[in-house]
Amino acid sequence: MVCPTLPKRETLIMYFQPRIYLPLLFFLLALISIPCHVHADERINRPAYLSTSLDPQLYDSNLWETSYQETLDQFYSTETENFGYSLAEGLKKTVIRGPLKVLPGYRIEDQKSFRQKGEPDAFLVAIDLRYTYGLGNGSPLAALATFGTCFLAAPVKMFTYSAMLEGHVVVYYVDKDLEKIRVFDKDYTSKASLKGSFFGAQEMSQEVKWIRKLTRQTLADMNRQILAELPLQLLQRSWRKVADELNRTPTSRRTPLTTTTRAAKTKSVTTRSTTQKLELPDMIRQVSPSVFKVLTEKSTGSGFIISDRGYAVTSLHVVKGAEEIKLQFLQGGTLKAHMILSDPKLDIAVLAVAPENLIPLQLGQSSGVHVGEAMVAIGYGEDVGLSVVPTTITRVEKYQGTTLLRIDTKLSDGNSGGPLLDSSGQVMGINIRRADDQQKKASFAIPIDEARRFFNHLLN
Repeated sequence: MVCPTLPKRETLIMYFQPRIYLPLLFFLLALISIPCHVHADERINRPAYLSTSLDPQLYDSNLWETSYQETLDQFYSTETENFGYSLAEGLKKTVIRGPLKVLPGYRIEDQKSFRQKGEPDAFLVAIDLRYTYGLGNGSPLAALATFGTCFLAAPVKMFTYSAMLEGHVVVYYVDKDLEKIRVFDKDYTSKASLKGSFFGAQEMSQEVKWIRKLTRQTLADMNRQILAELPLQLLQRSWRKVADELNRTPTSRRTPLTTTTRAAKTKSVTTRSTTQKLELPDMIRQVSPSVFKVLTEKSTGSGFIISDRGYAVTSLHVVKGAEEIKLQFLQGGTLKAHMILSDPKLDIAVLAVAPENLIPLQLGQSSGVHVGEAMVAIGYGEDVGLSVVPTTITRVEKYQGTTLLRIDTKLSDGNSGGPLLDSSGQVMGINIRRADDQQKKASFAIPIDEARRFFNHLLN
């Protein structure tokens, strides 16, 4: 047997010359150390506007009724502005190449006008924050212990003061015709708490200090959460949904809304003047396969199909928190569904179902609806089955900034989420029930034009 010849010592030294392999080693280490972020040439070359609102809820506190109100108001304004600028800086470094402007103010009223119209050929990042402050659940027991020891335990930090920050982040792309396309929508939550003494819990100045500390802590955490996800999601979803728009050369000129451009953007909506009125029996035969009953472990409601690709809408309060959602159709079929989008302000939820033999309803233009016009509310308001309720638009109202169509017929709670149809069978609104000015349950409909802005990107 012949043993293999080993390389000589001089040959081994030549193979491992540092001047040959060190540059290669450094090159490989450099490649490994490059962070997996969005590269500069991949960023979105469009301007963006960042609008942040903050709604603080101080339960069991009288701070808003004292001189501390002005102090807190200024504090929230400053912290919200700092939060916006910090978030904008992160977006500029990762995903936005164009100019990014932070809108002033922290109250929704300050930015409502701009949010409604936006700027053409730009992104709108809308962030709504809601704070809840208060003593923790164990604080009453701590108070009893304090009194039971004749205040000997008063200096001991037995009280828990908590803050919960809920954030809703929505990103729109506003095209050159001022049509808003939703490209990102997600909720975030941040919680924090600290310990305090009995005496500290009774002093407003101490409560203000706690609020300041917890606010800064949760805002910083919320900022980290958003920047950890939003840049990559915004890049991917934007190019997927508005690729043609983003491939154009960016422009900041406002394009006038001519009749031609508006018609081009709304070609998927049937013009009401060209539709034919239907007899009620014919209408029901036409629309009933698209309307379903929503069944969850805690409530029931109604809904309807908006796309044959597997999308449907209902009222958010019907399905919120449900572990299982089933859709029962008039013909007897049942489909499982899950919620993919929600808008608490409009009380609308979008459901995803298996796209099997789905027939979407025709969505109309509620901008042409007038007071006194006859409508039909359809849904599963009663256990007996599908209910058809002729009704009339009595007036147009505003509720927390949202336009609502009030109808003169009392609907049951089970009708929530069902369609409001005109005489041609087109959807003019989504039925809901809420308290009116007299705090009595009344029947309304969310105009379909308002709802379309929420789910229109699913229809394209």
